[in-house]
Amino acid sequence: DTIDKTIRKNEELSTHVTNQSPFRSDIYWDDGEYGTLISTLDPEESASLNTYLGHQFFVTRHGVKEGLFVDEERLVFKVGQRNQQFYIPKNAATSTKLCQDRFSVCKDYSKNGGCQSSPGWMIVHCCESCDEALNASELIDPKKRCSKENLNTPEPVWKAGDLNKLFESWATNETLKDEFGLEVVSSPEPEKYQATWEKASEGAPWVVVFNNFLTDSEVADLIRGGEIEGFERSTDQGNINEVGEMEKVVSKTRTSSNAWCMHSCERLPGVRSATKKIEEVTGIPYVNYESFQLLNYEKNQFYRSHHDSSSTDTTPAGHRILTFFLYLSDVEEGGETYFNKLDLAVKPKKGKALVWPSVRDDNPTYWDARMFHEAKDVIKGKKMAANHWIHMNDYHTPNDWGCTGSFT
Repeated sequence: DTIDKTIRKNEELSTHVTNQSPFRSDIYWDDGEYGTLISTLDPEESASLNTYLGHQFFVTRHGVKEGLFVDEERLVFKVGQRNQQFYIPKNAATSTKLCQDRFSVCKDYSKNGGCQSSPGWMIVHCCESCDEALNASELIDPKKRCSKENLNTPEPVWKAGDLNKLFESWATNETLKDEFGLEVVSSPEPEKYQATWEKASEGAPWVVVFNNFLTDSEVADLIRGGEIEGFERSTDQGNINEVGEMEKVVSKTRTSSNAWCMHSCERLPGVRSATKKIEEVTGIPYVNYESFQLLNYEKNQFYRSHHDSSSTDTTPAGHRILTFFLYLSDVEEGGETYFNKLDLAVKPKKGKALVWPSVRDDNPTYWDARMFHEAKDVIKGKKMAANHWIHMNDYHTPNDWGCTGSFT
């Protein structure tokens, strides 16, 4: 902790960090708020950091802000010398104390109403400062925080039969055909609803497209929103820790980049009108939607076979019941959305929407295992897209309370 007084305040220093712990670890510069990610180190990996006198760094498990400790003392690196060597030691571990303030600004956030405006984030990250306001030391336990009683979970938007009712209403709506170019690609009764897929057979799942769903200005704002938020390499969901944080794992089956449309992005006029249009068409309110996921596929990038939901889902938000997928660009070659078990491919086209259910009509609490799909490799050109995942229950309230694994 000694400081070399010969070092000028504006002198750039080099420090070296080695990870001897068993954890993949994130190194954050303590910016006085909640940290700026500087480097990620695998076990036995090292990195050099450029910094200045008096700067301070803290260490977390990768993908979450769960700090690493040594003998219950937070691991912090304070810069006071030239060419300092720092180590994340072998015995570094997460704390056994779940309720704690992770950041120095927690008390200020609490005083400014943060506990009420962002309860989930604050309970997990600023537990001590929100204990009086929210009983955070109890609600740090996700089983209590995410109970239906605490969240006041409403009735699900679909019951048995409602899936077919929605798609049948679309298939017989001449206004949707005229205004948005509705096309039934596949349906349980292909002849009745004039399904265009040549392999469609009795009992097949619903797949529809709206060939001209988005306006050019809506497409432009969705693309602009991705640029505002910043595209990053797509990740998969990893393990969930004791307080309900879900680790982000670099995907091996998905090479695209993505961004989540929040804050400034969600306020763009074209983004708002696209979401409103989806609400009007589906009859499902926005509180059931995840924020737009914005996608960017360069040449040779892909997303291998996956399902948008799981066989059963007991989380407060429930299943992703519908995927409303929007193509924001034409693709010269490749990039199709391919339903593996159906052998059905849909070609990207700027402004087109592709919609499919992830659950069964007779039991919407159970997935439809036929709806595995993939994004085929982009062979020539570039693919840009966006999607809303629509849930069975209110998604926004569980998300606000930190019950979806995400703490953005």
